Amino acid sequence: MSHPEISVLVTCFNEERSIEACIRRIMAVYPDSCELLVIDGGFDRTGDIVRGLESEFSGLRYIRNENDRGKGHAVQTGIAAATGNLQAQIDADLQFLPEELPKLLAPLQAGCADVVLGSRFLPDSVRLPGSTPRLRTLGNHLTSGLASLLVRQRMTDILAGMKAWTRSAAAKIPLRCMHCSYDAEIAVKAVLNGLRVVDVPITTDARKEGVSQIHVARDGMVILRDIVLFRLDWR
Repeated sequence: MSHPEISVLVTCFNEERSIEACIRRIMAVYPDSCELLVIDGGFDRTGDIVRGLESEFSGLRYIRNENDRGKGHAVQTGIAAATGNLQAQIDADLQFLPEELPKLLAPLQAGCADVVLGSRFLPDSVRLPGSTPRLRTLGNHLTSGLASLLVRQRMTDILAGMKAWTRSAAAKIPLRCMHCSYDAEIAVKAVLNGLRVVDVPITTDARKEGVSQIHVARDGMVILRDIVLFRLDWR
């Protein structure tokens, strides 16, 4: 497969229960025009499953993320390897729907955005039962509100695990965060670097398999701290 328009990044840490379904659903959306990079830093059978599907899907590439240092590290690894001019990141746990990737990428393809953030909290967003527990919802509102205040642009859900950007935008965003603050970093630094950032409504479902790596209270405090540091250009 040569020079695809779209690269989809799926970062994984022990997602053997959901990764095959995730791959098949993404490839059903983009059967011929997608480069799908699975960046794996876990220790389960995810790698074996992905490699077993590479002969079926010509656009599928497995990347073993040695010395994995978190989601931000995995995304940076994926960006460095991606060849598409449009790039999307979606979590492997299927809480966010691969079928909505075209909606996420549409503002980039129309030339009216540089970075697109999927949002669970717009009027047209759909939150299926069990998908947004009360504590996580509060944390998302706090982090998005602080980020919006500091960069003077309203963003409704900077922590959603579904985002997209152009290759040129990625080159202008100095990503350095290795862990869970990546989601906030790309949004805050995009605005600070003069890029056009828009929210689009998405659907979120309850996690069906695996265990989340995010600890709401502990990681939430780290993200709030890092948002301030991103604004001050200290991280």
